Amino acid sequence: MNDPYRIDPEGRRRPTSRRNGWALRALLWAILVVAVSVNIVASTIGRGSLLVGLPSGLVAVACITGLIVHHVRSGRR
Repeated sequence: MNDPYRIDPEGRRRPTSRRNGWALRALLWAILVVAVSVNIVASTIGRGSLLVGLPSGLVAVACITGLIVHHVRSGRR
């Protein structure tokens, strides 16, 4: 039954694919683990930590942001 007061008609909804969402989430987690590991090693060694640690920290922050955005957009609680 069509609802004329519905803001987003069912025919216009984006199809959601759980498989694509799972792959993206797994990729973001894997990159996050690698970036944090590189950051820890660069901080421990001390030499060149700014050249290696800063980019890996930025990648880690980007992955965390991506995971949060993915969680909010997927609507799962």
